[in-house]
Amino acid sequence: MQLRDHPLMNYRGIPNWPPHWHRRKDAGGEQACGEIGVLKDSVLSCGNLHNRYLSQIYLFMEHDRKAYIASVLFGDPTFCRQVGELMEQCYGRTLEEIGGLDVKGLM
Repeated sequence: MQLRDHPLMNYRGIPNWPPHWHRRKDAGGEQACGEIGVLKDSVLSCGNLHNRYLSQIYLFMEHDRKAYIASVLFGDPTFCRQVGELMEQCYGRTLEEIGGLDVKGLM
């Protein structure tokens, strides 16, 4: 099963992949959408079973020499943590590659 198709890749029933990207810095609020660019960094902020609303991963990517950020929300903090750990191993890979990763071993 690919990451993009995993049944837990959602928040409150709304798919969270591909991320919705927002330009970083003083870029005037430009947005991008889809599995574009290269993953540069991620920050894991997963809640626990008592506070699921804090389960998210901040993703940082570069596309056409511009920096973008996305917040990917999860309903399941354990799955969020697993995906966050996976993202840390994917720096330098394209988002399309990452979305196509086989994640049948997660949850």
